[in-house]
Amino acid sequence: MTYVVVTYSYVQRNLRMSKAARPRTAIMRLPTLTFLVLAFLHTANGQEPQRLSGPDISPAVWGVLELPHAPGPHAGVIILHGSFGWRPTYAQFARALADSGFVALAINYFAETGRDTVPEQRLQMRPLWQAAIRSAAGYLRAQPFVISDSLGLVGFSRGAFLAVSVASSIPGIKAVVDYFGGIDTSRQSLEVQVRDFPPLLILHGNADTIVPVSRAHQLKQAVIAHGGEVEMYTYPGAHHAFNATFSPSYSETAALDSFKRTIEFLRRRLSKVN
Repeated sequence: MTYVVVTYSYVQRNLRMSKAARPRTAIMRLPTLTFLVLAFLHTANGQEPQRLSGPDISPAVWGVLELPHAPGPHAGVIILHGSFGWRPTYAQFARALADSGFVALAINYFAETGRDTVPEQRLQMRPLWQAAIRSAAGYLRAQPFVISDSLGLVGFSRGAFLAVSVASSIPGIKAVVDYFGGIDTSRQSLEVQVRDFPPLLILHGNADTIVPVSRAHQLKQAVIAHGGEVEMYTYPGAHHAFNATFSPSYSETAALDSFKRTIEFLRRRLSKVN
């Protein structure tokens, strides 16, 4: 199963198409969609990030952009990878979100910094990764096929920590999905991160030994204490990266259930999704 990277030229051609010429595909019901996303997760082929932004955006936006079949505008979702870096499954996840009615942008926030190898590098690079997420949000807001004030962040592990760290400071972010992440107070105070926080969905394994579930409970309690809304679901016996097919901890049941919860949450929290 192979997909073509959606480039700027493709987007422009798509926008010039008449509504009659565009394919009209109704959003699939969730039971059908779970089988679709499972097929994506087990597909070996995937796309590599390309530079999507022009020279006026810094840091540049590197990623894969996927569009729904139905005419827009649509809510937008930014997907943030974990500490290992880019994998083709993130592009496949973006396609599955697009088939659910969202403009989905899976970014590689390591594109201009590389991957950190020691803790000191992580602390130095973190503001640059946060800037890359802000660039991606600005890029999406500027697209005519995106509802500019209806964006979501979906982060995995380190990507979830980063999503939490920037969500309340980026215009238009109306929902955050945290897969096996938490809150990091090494560089930013807890209060700064959770003040005016958008609605949050936390998905975490109870047996996670890399990011213990206590970190998720800490995040939940902090957001609620500052007036935010949190939905949290934990998976008994599930470990870190329970929805990643490349992980020895992969759980098909948890992967499908968490994806279903993600779609339901984003549809409720992001406006005007067709």
